[in-house]
Amino acid sequence: MTQPPFWQPALGRPQLWRTLLGLVLTGVVFALVAIGLIVAAVKFFGLTRLQMAEADTPGAAMMMFLPFLGFHIGLALVLPLLHKRRYRSLFGPSLRLNLRHFAYGVAMIGVLGGASLIVTGLEQLLYPGAPEITQVRPLAGWLAWLPVFAALVLMQSLAEELVFRGYLLGQLRARFRSLWICAVLPSALFGMLHFDANVWDVNAYMYVLNTTVVGVIACMVTLRTGNLGAAAGLHFANNMMALLLGVKGNLAGATLFAVDATPQSGYITWSFAVATGLSVLLFALWWRWMNRQHVIANPPAGA
Repeated sequence: MTQPPFWQPALGRPQLWRTLLGLVLTGVVFALVAIGLIVAAVKFFGLTRLQMAEADTPGAAMMMFLPFLGFHIGLALVLPLLHKRRYRSLFGPSLRLNLRHFAYGVAMIGVLGGASLIVTGLEQLLYPGAPEITQVRPLAGWLAWLPVFAALVLMQSLAEELVFRGYLLGQLRARFRSLWICAVLPSALFGMLHFDANVWDVNAYMYVLNTTVVGVIACMVTLRTGNLGAAAGLHFANNMMALLLGVKGNLAGATLFAVDATPQSGYITWSFAVATGLSVLLFALWWRWMNRQHVIANPPAGA
């Protein structure tokens, strides 16, 4: 039996003005929560703004994730007020996160991460000038903090999925049939919000491209499965991979290993290109399989 479409909970009040106002109000709540947390970190925990920006200690690194709690609070306030919807409706018509889909998403990132590690290993073997991978933090200390950061990454990644796939994708798909509007547009916004020229320099554009493409993939996966679970699993596992292997000087307080390359280097440009290409390839293979096997969900009419 065909399941209800993902956007069904948004059909009641899909007016564009409601969606735009809801997005603005959610952003305001996010900003207020972020400011409050920064003030509390400075006043009660002695963290400086420079420490929080560099995130070179576990406590400072936590501040990179905690403000995303504001997205959850904002959506919980906005949905009943503007759309007469429950917060849980962002997961899909089932009103819950499909954990089986979530596990599929995590597994897919495991495959992608394995492919990336193979590419990295070949670089180390075949290219003498490849940057070294160094251990940033002691293993015991990293493992001790891992449950905390796993919980924070889950909260942060789920917050972004709820805003850009759960809310924007659902609301826009209930109003428009064009994938350019309901999938590409929110993903482009998602990508642009990752732009940081101070950290990445010219690679900020590659970062935006990568996050935009991954955002479109997450939208298509969500529409195809009818639940936010798979996209949330993809996002969570991807961010956890970054805690295992990151870029030197970036989130050092939470990362175990780091590539000894500056964020502005050509190597990072290449890394973004490889990651984006592998993501597209894996998605294409999955999409082809889904069109033959309706194991996760049958697509609703018009999806």
